[in-house]
Amino acid sequence: MDFMRYLTLLILFLTSTSLHALDLKLPFSAKTAFLPVQEAFQFSFTPKDTNKIELVWDIAEGYYLYQHQFKVIDKSDTPSQIEFSPFIAGEKKNDPYFGDVIVYRDQFKTELIYDKDLNEGSLIKAVIKYQGCADKGLCYPPQSLPIEVSVPKFKQVSTNAPLETKLPAPSQTNQVIDLIKNSDGITIIITLFGLGLLLSLTPCVLPMIPIVSAIVVGSQKKPWQGVYYTLLYIFAMASTYAALGALAGFFGTQYNIQAYLQSPTVLLISASIFTLLALAMFGLFELKLPSGLQNKLENLGNANTKNKSISVIITGILATLIVSPCVSAPLAGIILYVSAQADPLYGAGLMFVLALGMATPLLLVAIFGTKVLPKAGEWLNDIKALMGFALLGVAIWLVNRLNLGHYELILWSLYFSFLGAYLLMRYQLNKHNVIRLGLAIVCLIIALLQAIGAASGGKNALHPLMHLTQSKNTGSLSEQKLNFIDIYSIAELDQIIQTNPANRPILLDFYADWCISCIVMEEEIFHAPEVRPLLEKFTLVRADVTDNSPDNQALLKAFSLYGPPSVLFFTGKGEHLKEIALVGEPSKKEVIERLNFSLERN
Repeated sequence: MDFMRYLTLLILFLTSTSLHALDLKLPFSAKTAFLPVQEAFQFSFTPKDTNKIELVWDIAEGYYLYQHQFKVIDKSDTPSQIEFSPFIAGEKKNDPYFGDVIVYRDQFKTELIYDKDLNEGSLIKAVIKYQGCADKGLCYPPQSLPIEVSVPKFKQVSTNAPLETKLPAPSQTNQVIDLIKNSDGITIIITLFGLGLLLSLTPCVLPMIPIVSAIVVGSQKKPWQGVYYTLLYIFAMASTYAALGALAGFFGTQYNIQAYLQSPTVLLISASIFTLLALAMFGLFELKLPSGLQNKLENLGNANTKNKSISVIITGILATLIVSPCVSAPLAGIILYVSAQADPLYGAGLMFVLALGMATPLLLVAIFGTKVLPKAGEWLNDIKALMGFALLGVAIWLVNRLNLGHYELILWSLYFSFLGAYLLMRYQLNKHNVIRLGLAIVCLIIALLQAIGAASGGKNALHPLMHLTQSKNTGSLSEQKLNFIDIYSIAELDQIIQTNPANRPILLDFYADWCISCIVMEEEIFHAPEVRPLLEKFTLVRADVTDNSPDNQALLKAFSLYGPPSVLFFTGKGEHLKEIALVGEPSKKEVIERLNFSLERN
């Protein structure tokens, strides 16, 4: 038991170290993260059909703008009188820099008024000056914003929509970044744990449940061992995420160890290991050391416990790196935030807390699994077999990252056929158990649907017949692929921007064959009826980073990206619209908003 005591002390030490790392960002810490000025004070303007231009500043929480620092300078070729309309009432503040002043929070709106006698089409050029500060002590230098507006025809309702430059709502990734930036230490811990719980319901964590279930099933002689080994597994998982957070904090977004582990060789080896584990659960063979070596180890006392503890820790590390390479919106936001802080210890603490939230369902499986699962008998054999099927499912899921096309549906058809046959065979032994019969019928139906989908050219295992229904409902349009131009390096992207046909706006989609979210976006968002017509107005470029080659890494690093999926937008002239980038799997609404915004800006 000495080994278990040392391991428990190590867990407590690393947990306290992670929490201490989080304390580095408490309000009393000397190191406080401040927003860039463009994010703290988001500016937009809209010309009116009179001699006015509406100006809007969306102000982040904890920041404010000075009333007396607003100024306008006329830069037009034909100077005319330009001035602000009367300012609205603001908040009185005794400022350490300027004394008693008026400030604005949350949002500030005003108008620029210019000479109404200017000819229609005249170009108004002006520079707007402003200055703001943060409550936590930072005062930004005065800012200058140039604007250009063509004079419209006055006193007539425009037949076209006004030029609206207001940005779309922040993406989920940016919302997570802003939430962390504007929170104190305790709030960050609660927020990250909650985000981890939400992530536990995604494909990032669900494949781990069969692994933990297998650990629990293998510990039925001593129920407490199931909980103990699961805690070890969770600790290994959380520590791995902490290490990734530390690497992100030290190296920035350029260091993505998970991408290195998505090569075909690693995936096939991993799938083979899970297949062997599944066969062992089926009872085809027993995984153990040679008898002579095992007898020597047993004589040392507690050798099996030590060996299994080490095995569980290694399994937790590998499962985190290989089984769950997800870059969801919350996770992407945290990684981008950590990489920008250049603080490895803080990054490790953030990711450790996030992983604890993600691991909560795994712990529940361990705790309640040992109470619910029978101690002995035929049911235990059933459970072991089902856990074997679950591990086999993980193996198929890993292999499918190699972009197998319709062969993926064939594998799942065979999988559910064997699972259904097993349940049907077990039902024949005990016909009073209708649950087995029901599950068998469901599995066989799924197997049939997968087989039909594969035979008809389907490639989506989640929706095996979707291609048939799409063809019926939308005709030949759904059968046409979007014309993405594949690139692998920055040089190829630059060439496309320079030779962009018809000056169309550019959409850059970061993709990898092993990225499940990328495939979901392709099927469910890009081909959606309300999205596809907008995409056809763009030059579509796909950055394929499947191989994670040096060129791929340089391309990701150029845009400070951790990995796919990510979608970037450019004007027809090659201007990168950084403010509307999407990192992580977006919603359909977010994509549509940014497509429309890009078309308007172009």
